[in-house]
Amino acid sequence: MENKLNKTKECDLAVIGAGPAGLMAGFAAASRGLRVVIIEKMNAPGRKLLITGKGRCNVTNECGTEEFLGNIRNGARFMYSSLYAFDSFAVMEFFETHGVPLKTERGNRVFPQSDCAADIRDALVGAAKKAGCRFISGRAVKVETDESGVNAVILEDKTRVSCRAAVIATGGLSYPKTGSTGDGYSL
Repeated sequence: MENKLNKTKECDLAVIGAGPAGLMAGFAAASRGLRVVIIEKMNAPGRKLLITGKGRCNVTNECGTEEFLGNIRNGARFMYSSLYAFDSFAVMEFFETHGVPLKTERGNRVFPQSDCAADIRDALVGAAKKAGCRFISGRAVKVETDESGVNAVILEDKTRVSCRAAVIATGGLSYPKTGSTGDGYSL
C-alpha cells in the first residue's frame, strides 16, 4: 500500500474498503478510465475473503440469472440489474481471464481449482492494480459533501482524498477480526 507522505490525494473515485466489492468497483471504474484510489484500513486487502468457503472461496454458482434469483428468498428484485449486467458466467470468465482456473462441484458451486481463496483475492487485487487503481492504507472517518455531491474522503490520520465520487464497500458487522466492524454505517 502507498505511503502517505503527501497528506492530500486526488482521484475521480475513492473506494472505501478493499474486499471483493471494493476491489471489483475499483477495477470497473479504472477500466473505464477513472483515476481510482482504494482505501483499506487493514494491513492487506481481502482479509475476509480468505476465510470464505472454509478457505476455498465459493466464487459463484454455475447457473443462469433466473435460476440464481429463484434461489433467493428475500430481496431478489434488488439484485436484478446487477446480476443481469454481470452474471455468474461473467464472474467465471473474469477469474479465468485473470489467471484463476475454476472448477464446478456438486450443487453447481464454483471454486478455484487450487482450492485456495488467496488466488481469488490475488486476482482481484492484481486486476485492480493493472487497471490503474492506487491503494492506500487508512481508516476513512468522514465523507465530505457539498451542493454538488461528494468531494473528499477524510482518513483518521487527516489524509484528505479529494474525489468526485465515493463508493462505500466496507462490509457489515459479521466478523470484526477481519475488519468487518461496520465502519460504513457511520460514513
